[in-house]
Amino acid sequence: MKKKLLALCLLTFVCMIPAGFGKNLAAGPVQPSMGPGGTQYKHAKINAWQRGVSEEKYFVFEPASPAPEKAGLVVFLHDWLASDPGLYMAWIRHLCRKGWVVIFPRYQGTGEIEKTWLFHIARSCKDFLLENFKKDGIKIDTERFAVVGHGAGAVLAANLAATDSYFGLPRTKALLVVMPHQKNLKLLNLSTISNKTRMIVLTGDRVDVRNEQTAREIFYAADRVKTRNKTYVTVYSDYYGQPPLVADEKAPFAPELPKFERFVHANRYDFINLAKDRFHAHTVRTKPMDAFDWFATFRLFDALLQVTFSENFELNPLKDSSELRFMGYWSDGKKLKGLIAGDRP
Repeated sequence: MKKKLLALCLLTFVCMIPAGFGKNLAAGPVQPSMGPGGTQYKHAKINAWQRGVSEEKYFVFEPASPAPEKAGLVVFLHDWLASDPGLYMAWIRHLCRKGWVVIFPRYQGTGEIEKTWLFHIARSCKDFLLENFKKDGIKIDTERFAVVGHGAGAVLAANLAATDSYFGLPRTKALLVVMPHQKNLKLLNLSTISNKTRMIVLTGDRVDVRNEQTAREIFYAADRVKTRNKTYVTVYSDYYGQPPLVADEKAPFAPELPKFERFVHANRYDFINLAKDRFHAHTVRTKPMDAFDWFATFRLFDALLQVTFSENFELNPLKDSSELRFMGYWSDGKKLKGLIAGDRP
């Protein structure tokens, strides 16, 4: 009787062992060498400087080695309580080495109320453009003006694109809205976003349903942007290998230093629910840099900038392209789940 009981216990334990336990999981993709999001860089280094204090403080990152005479400007707007550019440093470095100047306004974190944040952003952008006009160095090509925002910054990015002429800023030609998180922020009348703007709204299958609703609202409210010049993209999580692709609100962070990696870990799921039984989840610890960076944020924004400022055609070819939906391969050759892009979210 004891032997039968022991055998039953052993059998039960074996059944509880997750599939794949004892063997290495397939590794995730790495940054591609070619195309949008790839490692073909024009510049070897970047320079950084900052100006202002408190909510008027902003950081500037410029391409170097070699430094261009003229460059386009990307306004990079951070998420709630993420006002340190270190949380996005890999993405910022990627943009600079591609030839863009990046301004990172620190609009939040000093006790200022939400309704003032857009004014802080506009003030920082105008102050930078004035400083750039006065000082020697890389000159800004105001015809190449792009805005990207994540979370709270995504809502503010849409609002900035809607009010750029009001604030006397260059016209926003390219706009990337990444997983907007509204909370107490008010969406302005987005019908004032220029019909010349090209826009991508990016979300994921693990975002809060309210944030997904905000993403849809932004997409439809920007009704002057022609359907052929905007697209709504959804990233699907894929838990097949290690690190897993988790398309949640923290996925757009792109930190380089360990202290920022710890921040991402602390504010993200410790384990992924591969099955209802959480015993199955311990093999897939999340990491801050993964396929979401290489094949979603980096690649989509690169493609948007290229379409808008270089080749100057509509977004329809991108929406119909298999390259847009491709998310890379696991190390054993299995494809990751692809992106879904469309104009009727």
